[in-house]
Amino acid sequence: MDQEALRKLGKAAERLAAILGYNPQKNQSLPVQDDATVIEDAPKVRGSLPGTKEGDGAPRGITEPRWIETVAQGPRRLFLVLYQSARAIARSRRYARRVGSISLHLPVDILALHLGVDRTTIWRWAKELEREGLIARATHYGTLDGRTVATGTVWVVRLTPGRARITYEDLTHPWRNLEADRASGATAWAWIKAGRRPDLKVIILWALGARYGPRGPAPGGAGAPGEPVSLYDLYSLPETPREKLPGLITRLADHLADLMGDPGGRRWYAGILWRIARGELRPQSVIDAVNRTLADVREGWARRPGALLNRRLTPRA
Repeated sequence: MDQEALRKLGKAAERLAAILGYNPQKNQSLPVQDDATVIEDAPKVRGSLPGTKEGDGAPRGITEPRWIETVAQGPRRLFLVLYQSARAIARSRRYARRVGSISLHLPVDILALHLGVDRTTIWRWAKELEREGLIARATHYGTLDGRTVATGTVWVVRLTPGRARITYEDLTHPWRNLEADRASGATAWAWIKAGRRPDLKVIILWALGARYGPRGPAPGGAGAPGEPVSLYDLYSLPETPREKLPGLITRLADHLADLMGDPGGRRWYAGILWRIARGELRPQSVIDAVNRTLADVREGWARRPGALLNRRLTPRA
């Protein structure tokens, strides 16, 4: 359309507005922002690890994504727990803020305990969320005592408007070591037997891969210099401010060297920790390797725990 035609169209619109008595100044309203362009984020979680501050419980103060406004209250409760867990994963791995979806692993039973409902309610709510495209899910299988068993549920959670889809990689990823979790009491069944309700920090840590049972050990925070540290502080490394990393890594390297009875290996352990901070190693992989190595040391199978840990962390050709 040329300039002359546009000019004539504009004049015609002005005449029509005058006939109808329309005054743009009087009828001006605030612009409406397209929902599909709005990306709400969960609140920034300060401290060493998302959701690990004392007093954290059921999700509160969460900025709800605008695209779940039409979702019923029950399914919304489930989605917000999954959403905050996914946000914690995105922050810990330093994903781009506009990442579309996050895959995570959580058993239905642990979610049911946290929300105070039956597992069948979780299934019903999940079906509604699936119909809306907010999540996708599938049972994940692993090996325990030589048998194939269900390890829990893989959830794909949308962080931006769109439809969640599960992938082959989501189903084949080794989400958890069931034998190690059973040995440490980090199972949903242990929480059920203890009659305790896991709060939000437990759910987030399970989603991050730092599973633990109702009797602990509860993960320690990164804390200030001089405060005790634990293996679970490895999860805080990717999100620790750059200026605080050297101090935290020094304390964790000392802790690992003491655990391994290998005071001369502090620099090597520090190198492993720096790789976690850069995102080159998954914290859970290192924690699993350390726990397996310590078990071998206790049973008398390993005389050089540092060398054994190095072998377990070195990719096979």
